[in-house]
Parts: sequence; structure tokens; C-alpha cells
Amino acid sequence: MSIVAIETALEERLQTLPTPPPIAWEDVAFEPTTGQGYLRVHHLHNHPRDLFIEGGPAELPGILQVDVVWPAGQGKVEAKQMAEQVAALFAPVQNLDAGNHRIELAQTPAIAGGMPDEGWYTVPVSINWRAMPA
Repeated sequence: MSIVAIETALEERLQTLPTPPPIAWEDVAFEPTTGQGYLRVHHLHNHPRDLFIEGGPAELPGILQVDVVWPAGQGKVEAKQMAEQVAALFAPVQNLDAGNHRIELAQTPAIAGGMPDEGWYTVPVSINWRAMPA
């Protein structure tokens, strides 16, 4: 199992947005620019599912959470449009290579309602994935 390889493959896919705003990666210093939107990334891993009773390989499910964080007071349109671009990038059905695993994107990403957050308007995009041994 290589969680690092899985996370890296998902992050590399996100970076293929045609014109990505700045991205706040996990555990990397980031200072948002006033008046400029950005993406905030979180990896949410779920419980592995053993494929065999005796052990062996496991299915690794998770969610790539991409928050579209936009300046508050500018209206929701630009934030929602960016959320749609992120969701489209991970639209099903896709497979990504991640070392000795294959990441399956088999569900349409969920775009949640926007939420105000201290001068920002945040629209969460949840991308469900599962990694299987290659």
C-alpha cells in the first residue's frame, strides 16, 4: 500500500486544471492573497476493505476534498464555476496510476452548497475514489 503514491496521483490530476488558482496543499505553508480565490486540498482516507478472508491486498477508499475558497462578497458564480471545473476534472469513469495501485474514479463528484467563512465563501467538492492493487 502506498498512500503517498495515491495522494500524489490525485494531486497531479488536480494540477491539470486549465487555469488553476493557487492551491493550499496539506501541511504546506500557504498565505491566501486578499481578493484572490484559491483551492484547499484535504485527503480523507476511509477504512481499508480486505479483499480476502486470509488477508492480502485491500481496497483503499477515500475522498479527495477540494474546497474552492473565494473572496466573500463577490457573488457565488465564480466560486461555483470553479467547483464545476474541479468536479469535471474528476468525472467518472477514470483510472489513475498510483505506483502499485490503480485509482478508480467511478462516482460523480459532489459539489456542496457554499458557506461563508471569515471573509471567504467556501464551496466544498468531494471526490470519491478507491484504490485497488494493480
